[in-house]
Amino acid sequence: MKRLLIFGGTTEGRIIAQRCADEGIYADICVTTEYGSELLPASEYINILVGKKSADDIADMLKSGYTAVVDATHPYAQSITGSIKRAIELAGYSEERYFRIKREPAPKDKDAVYIDDVASAVNWLKNTEGKIFIATGSKEVPQLSCFCGRSRIRVLDSPENIEICRRYGFEDIITGKGPFSEYENMRDFEGCDILITKESGKEGGFPEKCSAAHRLGMKVIVIKRPDEDGVYLNKAWGLIKLLR
Repeated sequence: MKRLLIFGGTTEGRIIAQRCADEGIYADICVTTEYGSELLPASEYINILVGKKSADDIADMLKSGYTAVVDATHPYAQSITGSIKRAIELAGYSEERYFRIKREPAPKDKDAVYIDDVASAVNWLKNTEGKIFIATGSKEVPQLSCFCGRSRIRVLDSPENIEICRRYGFEDIITGKGPFSEYENMRDFEGCDILITKESGKEGGFPEKCSAAHRLGMKVIVIKRPDEDGVYLNKAWGLIKLLR
């Protein structure tokens, strides 16, 4: 019986979960929050595991036997990818049955400023004026909190995300579930002068964020995506289906 271990409540993770449900493939899906679990399909074939997992936790899970391990976490979530790879070593699990999903790239925005990391973005923003729209996610809240008084922030709609924004001084908070259309972005960006976002690709709605910001005359700051290995979703799914 084919059984998968999937990490990630991302768009790619949800697509793979839905394919498992549709094709009768059993899957344990690991997400960090209750909100992430709510986005996944309800099916007798889908078992959702909520909470952070260490390398040791994952290694113990691998010993129960899985046909394949699918890492569909966000491209910027390098810590969990490192833990999964370490767990595979600890458990002696076959690396040929591990699939890291790469996100489809979006074209570069020629009018945007690309910056290596959040710390560099903070330094760049210190030399600017105007209201900032933060669309990087909740993980970067502590580093960007020095701009809380001149920022609007958009995060996934969960009590945890709202709490961390408020804890670090943000008051102008928008919640929602992306990817967002150009119209939705223009509505949310209204009154802001600078957009800071990640290079999230087509699935993450990156082109729509950039086009909305440019139409409003905003400056766009993009935190570059880390170098990725792995395979695209459709190729990974084809390889997984061949496994026994």
